[in-house]
Amino acid sequence: MQTYRILLSCLLGLFVLMPQARAQDEKPADASYSVVILGDTHYDAPDPDLYHTGYTDPNPKREALHRREFVRNGKMWQGRSRQLVERASRLVGADTKMVLQMGDLIQGDTPDSATHVRFLDDAMNLFKSDVAPDLPFVTVPGNHDLRGNDDNVATKAYTSYMPVRMSRELGQEITGNNYLYRIGPDAFVVIKFTKPDVSEIERLLNEAKGSRHIFLVTHGPVFPYDNSKYYWWFLLGNRKDSHASERRRIRKLLAENEVIVLCGHTHATEFIDWYGDGGRITQMTMSSVWSSDEQGSYNVVASGPEEYCTRLYDTDPSLKTEANQALFDEFRADMKTYIMASSAGSYKLIVDGAKVYVDFYAGDSEEVSHRFILR
Repeated sequence: MQTYRILLSCLLGLFVLMPQARAQDEKPADASYSVVILGDTHYDAPDPDLYHTGYTDPNPKREALHRREFVRNGKMWQGRSRQLVERASRLVGADTKMVLQMGDLIQGDTPDSATHVRFLDDAMNLFKSDVAPDLPFVTVPGNHDLRGNDDNVATKAYTSYMPVRMSRELGQEITGNNYLYRIGPDAFVVIKFTKPDVSEIERLLNEAKGSRHIFLVTHGPVFPYDNSKYYWWFLLGNRKDSHASERRRIRKLLAENEVIVLCGHTHATEFIDWYGDGGRITQMTMSSVWSSDEQGSYNVVASGPEEYCTRLYDTDPSLKTEANQALFDEFRADMKTYIMASSAGSYKLIVDGAKVYVDFYAGDSEEVSHRFILR
């Protein structure tokens, strides 16, 4: 009789546990996954004649700067950049859904439409084959991707090529430079950073409402960044802050939806967690422009909200105006976390239910250089 009671008790315990086991077995697909990310890459050829023959700029100083960038890129793509890409390829795992690149895929600075399309196609094919041939390779429009002798020609070339290519990569129809795609319960909202279409941003964010996580994928940051020449070049920002009402409206919409911003542009690794406008915005800025040895290690140059946008004054003290300080204070006031590192590498976004984090691999490091907790 005692043996019978023990057996019955075990069977009842097993019955109680079965629903829990079944629930675990029925965990929805895509509840957990990863995305391998590259920041700006500025793909280019060691020989500048391949894509830049015939390139000119009406401003000689600007053209000279761009030509120095050709030399920088050529050196990177003969060595460090290929090491970085090879490292990124080894971040791809069984749970990886796609590879994401944060704009400035190419250097740009092309003489005509045909050359621009060839440049884009060569870059897409290289990254696709070298990182993950069997996964979607998704890129967003960066300012260099739209740059040439005539920026309007380069932009039209990009818009004629890239939506068709993204349609093929994502397996859905993409008709422009602003669109939404999903991985399971999460929404990825891609927007064009240069000359942004505010109505399109609002439409896509409203379409994404109710998603478990909403990722805003954009080349440039939502927050001003610590650079004396380009601090004003953030989403809907400019030197005179003439779009202040629009940028605040979009910022509030981002905050209310607790959006995670994935971006590039600054050639730095930067993390911001901001609680304002009745919600939260988390921004992860990523760079794969490994142009110096020092960028191949995790090198923090600023940490804590009190250090946000302060280094630019050391570079140019004349920037310490009331207007600039008011602009930076507007963002600093609700900033809980700020980290800026002058580092480049590859990144792995990991989504595990409610948890979201990014593992950063500086240079071609085999080990995680830093883990950023986004959620």
